[in-house]
Parts: sequence; structure tokens; C-alpha cells
Amino acid sequence: MKKSLAVLLIAVAVLATYAPALRNGFVWDDTALVLRDPLIRSWRLIPEGFNHFLFVDATASNFYRPIQRLTYTLEYSAFAFRPMAYHLTSILCHTAAAVAFFFLAEELQLILGIDPKKRRLIAFVTALVWSIHPAHNAAVAYVSGRADPLSALFGFAGLYLILRSLRTSGKSSLFLLGCATAALLVSALSRETGLIISPLAIAFLALRKNWKATLKTAAAGIVVAVVYVSLRLPAEHIPPPILRPPPPLLVRPILVARTIAEYAGLITLPLNLHMDRDIETNPAGFTPATLTASAWRELQTLLGLVLLAAVAYWMVRARRRNPAVFACLVLAAITYLPVSGIFALNASVAEHWLYLPSAFLFLAAGIQLPDLQTRWRRSTSRVMGAAFAIWISFLGARTFLRTFDWKDQRTFFERTIANGGDSARMLINLGELDLSEGKFQEAAVHLHAALQKQPDQPLAVINLAAVALRQSDFKMARQLLLRATEMPLVAAQAHELLAVLEFKENGRVNLLRLRLATRTGASNWSIEKRYVQALNETGATAQAIAELRTCLATEWYRAESWLLLSQLLDKAGQQKEAADALARARAYDVHLDLHRT
Repeated sequence: MKKSLAVLLIAVAVLATYAPALRNGFVWDDTALVLRDPLIRSWRLIPEGFNHFLFVDATASNFYRPIQRLTYTLEYSAFAFRPMAYHLTSILCHTAAAVAFFFLAEELQLILGIDPKKRRLIAFVTALVWSIHPAHNAAVAYVSGRADPLSALFGFAGLYLILRSLRTSGKSSLFLLGCATAALLVSALSRETGLIISPLAIAFLALRKNWKATLKTAAAGIVVAVVYVSLRLPAEHIPPPILRPPPPLLVRPILVARTIAEYAGLITLPLNLHMDRDIETNPAGFTPATLTASAWRELQTLLGLVLLAAVAYWMVRARRRNPAVFACLVLAAITYLPVSGIFALNASVAEHWLYLPSAFLFLAAGIQLPDLQTRWRRSTSRVMGAAFAIWISFLGARTFLRTFDWKDQRTFFERTIANGGDSARMLINLGELDLSEGKFQEAAVHLHAALQKQPDQPLAVINLAAVALRQSDFKMARQLLLRATEMPLVAAQAHELLAVLEFKENGRVNLLRLRLATRTGASNWSIEKRYVQALNETGATAQAIAELRTCLATEWYRAESWLLLSQLLDKAGQQKEAADALARARAYDVHLDLHRT
């Protein structure tokens, strides 16, 4: 098989399986990372994007991914908020990552001494399976999941360049190593998992006992780490709220076993796919349903231990009989370790966390299968070949169907909950959507269900208060809002809604309450904007201008703030200053006039 034909077939397979995603809209975190992020509105703000973590105007996060934000900046500049362009970019990034993995797989096999007649076919089949696997759907069909293919693309490219440099010398080798260093840095700045690629290369070269190349790669890894840390540490970062304590250390070995079983099911037979997967027991009383769920979790723990033993046996056996398989399994284990359940992350498991580890696992299996085939009878080989072809067809079909789950907000939330992702977070999201569409009864049902799963969940409480407020149930709204003022995550929003409640009750604008909301917790532009507008509407335009200028002293990049300042200055008769403010607004949002019409 020619290399160009293999690349073409991989690209066609990816585009065909993910084609329905082109008609999807923005869902879930897309609203925060694309629709509300002020830092993607102009190319002038690209340097400032490196000074902030993701979710500027949403719940704070630990995600420092400026390259992901950079891609949104370029798309916004060209296409504004047309979702098809964003989905196409994500699909193309995944396609490029699959192609990069194909080249890397072939290079790895060359170094590992695989027969030239086999290695291209193995690399092609492995990359094809990896590229259309349904477990990666959240990384491709979901715009906010783009960090995975971006990081993998540059990570695979960097690792390929490091291996390619082994076959050159002198300046050519140094040039390739320099390019690899740049690629690995971009990978890390796309997603934190990119930092694992340097240790991956070091481990592989150490297995090959190429100590000179190992030292050079270690030096490149140090450069990547130093540059990454020097960019990350000074960036503005608000620690995310801790809504649930991390699992105790004694519980984590149990979670490690369950994680292996969960991921094994996702890899081999990915039928039930959804976000917000959870492998913790989370008992909520002794009822038949909870006891049954706990029993299944214990069985999953046992299955995970059996699978862990099987993988360990495979590695020990491969080390003696097939060093190439062993090397790939070591790479898979290194990339899997961060998401194995040992470390406390923002979730227990997630489908898209398999994006990187599965590549090397599939490559290990791809190298192992031909050896097994030589031991099988011809009839058995044909049966296994037919089963493998059916499995690949199933993967492609399942991926194609899964992309429809991301059609729009309601489809995504409802299908996620129906398929088992009925977490408090998802129920709150659906409740918020119902609230925004005026479906107050449905919203209340979903928010109460969220509180049953996670009592005193701040976002559920504040949204229930908003439902009561919209239904003019002022007594209930006040009770919930006073309760919410004691919850740091939503205290500012609670004070803001208390001011709204007081206005509804007596027709007076409580500026002190709104001011308190703006001074509570981290900066919140939505609340600040309401306070400034309230000042202006009550005749205190000069005070509103002063308040807005104070905000712009630190958040100068927000085009919406400059636009509002322009309007207030124009009202105050300061036309020149108003024109200057409007020019700044246009500079920081290349589509400002489009949004105003």
C-alpha cells in the first residue's frame, strides 16, 4: 500500500464518519469558550490570550490552553459565530492527528525492527481504527473538545521528529530536534496532556538503550517544561471551586480497577456513550436501586482487577517474546497513568481521556495480531478477519450516529441524561436551559433532582431561586437566595438576584445591593454590567462611567465594556471620548458592528 493512499483513506474515513457534526451547533462549554470569551474577538488580543486560563466569563478552571483559544480567535475573525466552521476545524484537526499517528506508527515500527512488508499495513489499520473510534467523539464532534486533537497532532508530530532525527546526523538531526521541541511545546499549550510526550520519548529511547538520544530528548523536554511553566505561572488564574472532595487515598486503588474495566468496555464495545461518566458508588440511602448499583460497581472492581492482571501478563510475556509490543504497551501505560484514577481530576472517568493512550494500545495490538495469526489455522484466521472487519464497520457506524447527540443544547443534555449521564451537573444544565426557555415547571423538576443527587449544590439552589423569582414566588425566592449568599460560588449572583427581587417587590433599585454583588467573589462582567446600567438608569451616569473605567483598568480587553462606555459618554455629551471608546471596542471585536445590528 502506498503511503499517499493510506493517508487518503484515513482522511476519507474521518470525514465520512464525522460529516453530520458539520450541521451541529454550539453546546455545553462551547457557550463559554466561544460565545462568551472576550479574548477571541480580535487578533490583537492573541498575546493577552496567553495571560489567562480558559473560562474567563464562566466558572473558573485549571485549564491553561492558549493554543486552543488561538484557534477560536482565528475562526471568529473569519466566520464570527457560524458553528459549521468551528466543527470543520475540529474534524480537520482530528484528521491531521490521525495522519500524524500513521507516520509515527510506521516510524516506531521501523526502529523496533518490524518487517517492512507488515509495518505500513499495521500503521494504516491502527490509525484507521483509532481515527474512527466512537470513544473519541467528544474530542471531535464537540468544539470545546478540540484540545485533544490539537495536543495529539503536535505531540505525535514532535515524537515522530525525534525518532526521525535518529536516522540523520549533524545539523539535520539538530534541526529536527529543534522542530520537535517546538511541536511538543505547542502540544502542551494545547492541552496539559501534551507534557507527557517528552517523558514518552525519553522512555522509548531508554528502552532502546540509545543514551545519547535520550539525553538530547531530555534536554528538549526541559526546555518545553521551562517555557510552559514560565507562561502558565504568571497567567491570571482563579482556582476553580471544589464542589466535591477528592476521593480518599484508600479508595483510589478501587477506582483504578473500575477505571480499567470502564475503559475496556468503551474500547471493545462502545455502545453506551455519554458525558459525565462516574464510577464512584455514591450511596444515597439503602434502597434496592442503590444496593443494586453498588453491587454492579463491586463486580466492575473485580473485572478491573482481572483485566489489570491480564495486561500485566501480556506485558511480561511480550517483554520476552515481542519487544516491539512491550515498547508500545509501555508507551500506552505512561500516557494512561494520568487518567487512571490514581490522581484526583475534575471527573473520575471521561471518554475523551482515552484519546492519547488508545493510540499506543491499538498499535501494540496491531503488532501482536500478525504473530497470533501465524499460530491460528487458516479457517480460524478467516473468521477472526471477518470479525475484525465487522468490528471496524461497527466503530464507524457508531461514531456516525454518536455525532447526532451534539446537535444542540437540548438534544445533548437530554440524550446524555437518558444514556446514564444523569449527574447533578447535567440536570442543572438542563434546568438552566428550561429556565431560559420559560419552562419553569420542567426546570424545577430537574433542579430538585440535582439536589437529590448532590444536596446543597450551589448552582441548583441559585437556579431554583431564579425559577421562583420568575414565577413571582417571592417568599421562596428570598429563602433560597439568602441560603445562596452563604455559598461562595454563587454568593455574588445571589446578591444580584436579591436586588432584582427587591425591585419586583417595591419598585426600588437597591444600588447598594448591586454594588455588594460586584464586590463579592471574583470579577463577574455580567453582574458588573447590570450595576453600571442601574447607575445610568437612576441618573448617576457620571458614577456609571467612573465604575466602568475602573473595570477597564484591569479588563481592558473587553469590547463590550468599551461599547457600553461609548454609549454612556455619548449620553454625557462627551462625543470625542465616546468616539475613542467605540474605536477601542471595534479594535477588540472585529465583528462588533455585526453584533450591534
